[in-house]
Amino acid sequence: MKWRFAQTLIFFLFFLNIGAQASQNMRCYRTRMYKSFRALGEVIEDAILLNVKLFTIDSVKIVTAFTPFYLSARMIDEEVQRNFHDRECHLNINQFPKKCHEIAQKGVGVPMVLLSSLALWAPNENLRMTARMFAIGLPFVHSGKDIIKKLDHNICLRPWHEDFSHHKRSTGGFPSGHMANVTYMTALFGMRHGWKWAVPLSLFSAFVFADFLNCNRHYLSQLVAGVGFGLLYAFAAQKVIERRMDQRVWFDMWCANQQVGITAGCTF
Repeated sequence: MKWRFAQTLIFFLFFLNIGAQASQNMRCYRTRMYKSFRALGEVIEDAILLNVKLFTIDSVKIVTAFTPFYLSARMIDEEVQRNFHDRECHLNINQFPKKCHEIAQKGVGVPMVLLSSLALWAPNENLRMTARMFAIGLPFVHSGKDIIKKLDHNICLRPWHEDFSHHKRSTGGFPSGHMANVTYMTALFGMRHGWKWAVPLSLFSAFVFADFLNCNRHYLSQLVAGVGFGLLYAFAAQKVIERRMDQRVWFDMWCANQQVGITAGCTF
């Protein structure tokens, strides 16, 4: 009788333990699900804010500042391109080594992937936040320039190129998507983390600019427009990051029992 009682008690405690573990696992699962949905919600919120922040006074200043440069470049586009394309023979001339063209065209994605991945393993919160916002903004920079490129206008026509038609220019040149992406990358990380990031990224951006002009991929004005487009998103992303960082660090003043104090906190 005692053995049966002990056996029943053991089984009861065993299943009670299983139930407790299952309950704990369920709470952990719910916690993970909550954090996942919260992270997804923050990404969606920041993506919406990024595009909303495009319509600010800073964007007006950027457009105003770049308009004279664009118009000036537009006036000399054909003259500049004659240095890199022989119209009579329909051949590219005065070209950089082919390896440079390959690096500029295919190598742009490498720093983008590496910098975006910093959102997962960067050593500090500020850098992770920058990389996270950079990754969120990239699809919008890419899709935004694609929408503009569909315009049926002369500004979208690419320069003459020996690999394309001798009678009709290709479309989709305005603005330069590669320049928009590298400018977005350079400006955002440069503004957030100083010259140690700005200098090497600026050199890479300048190389892409020069190569795309040299290989007749874009007119000078289309490259200038790409720089301006990238800056618009960089400044918008900077504003979203500042807003997100302000939410994570908070201060509160209180007054009680004839005492005044300040409480500070930080959420992660």
